[in-house]
Amino acid sequence: MQEFESLAKQISKDYPNVKKVALSYSGGLDSAVVGKLVELAGMTVLPVVVDVGQRSDFRRIEENAKKMFKQCLVVDAKQEVAEAVMRAVKSNFGHDRKANGGGIVRPALAHALVQAARKHGCQAIAHGSSGMGNDSLCMENSLRVLAPELRIMALVRDLDLRRDQSLEFAAKSKLLTNLERAEKFSADESLWGRTVRQGKLVEEKEAPKDAYKWTASPEEAPDSSEEIELAFHSGEASFAKIGGEKLKEKVAIIQKLNEVGGKHGIGRMDVMDDKVVGLKVREVYECPAASILLFAHQKLEELTLTRQELLAKQSMDALWSRLVHAGLWHSRLRRAIDAFVDETQKAVQGRLVIRLYKGNIILKERESINALYDRRLSGRDSKGVFSQKEARQFSKLYALQEIVAYLVESEAE
Repeated sequence: MQEFESLAKQISKDYPNVKKVALSYSGGLDSAVVGKLVELAGMTVLPVVVDVGQRSDFRRIEENAKKMFKQCLVVDAKQEVAEAVMRAVKSNFGHDRKANGGGIVRPALAHALVQAARKHGCQAIAHGSSGMGNDSLCMENSLRVLAPELRIMALVRDLDLRRDQSLEFAAKSKLLTNLERAEKFSADESLWGRTVRQGKLVEEKEAPKDAYKWTASPEEAPDSSEEIELAFHSGEASFAKIGGEKLKEKVAIIQKLNEVGGKHGIGRMDVMDDKVVGLKVREVYECPAASILLFAHQKLEELTLTRQELLAKQSMDALWSRLVHAGLWHSRLRRAIDAFVDETQKAVQGRLVIRLYKGNIILKERESINALYDRRLSGRDSKGVFSQKEARQFSKLYALQEIVAYLVESEAE
């Protein structure tokens, strides 16, 4: 406790003109510890709980926050996150299994915090992101763009707070947070998915069963498959038929896909993520909706985009993903890539039927008025209209330079 009291004095010294702080509060260990430290520094704490699609007991979190800090504000940001998810799907974010959604969700979280801080007369915003990964970059870059006049307090990072120290401080201070769970894992949830890190995941072993909350293992998944229907317009999911339900709202579509996909074991990933600071961090992802939407979107792009568009978009998608993963959501380059992506997505509309079965996503049907595939052209039976003879002269010229280069090299040997 004495060590944390000295840290509180350091906070008071570093932020002398700050009287009231908007705290990004999830109810977890880090946000509870940061809030207590700010309070010990003599500042008023306004916990702001932002609903970004996490499956949390918001009433309990709000009650705990009020018991500890005498006030709490709950903000719904799911719609903004859903828009960001659809933007990410159009750019195929996470296709390389690096599905950490912090770069997508943190900008919406930061926006809600800034609005709350300004409305309630706060001079600073505090968050619990560490300096080990990309989260503090995703948060701070957004906060500094949206509210350059506010002070940003990243105390876990700036005070080098360690997990074991925070657990001990939380226990002694009787902070209202789930210490048993926090000792095992650090989890982050949103509409995009669930990210688990720290705790038991540090070991080089299979992730324990209790690391997962959203998805069933293939062994536990139903023995029968389930079909869902999706429709896309301009690259975004605009309709879904899932389990008899017809959904049109983005938030509802994403939530239902997370639910149904998780039941069938879709979206489990165990990866070694490369952070901007240079560290490799093991993370477990549960992202059923993201996995389904990305699969369906890519299958529709294959049908509707030209070969040259697909090749160019692969490069742009990879660059977009790197920017967002590194916390550069608000960069000019990201917006420029968005413009390119939006132009390509005008053709990406259509309908798909897919099957979910024990962790697998299987394409059953796809159709589009913009389909570039025509079985009359591609058919190899007598009904096919493409004459193979037309390829005769083409094959003679194809790779002509490579053939000449090979012959020149052969003669020089």
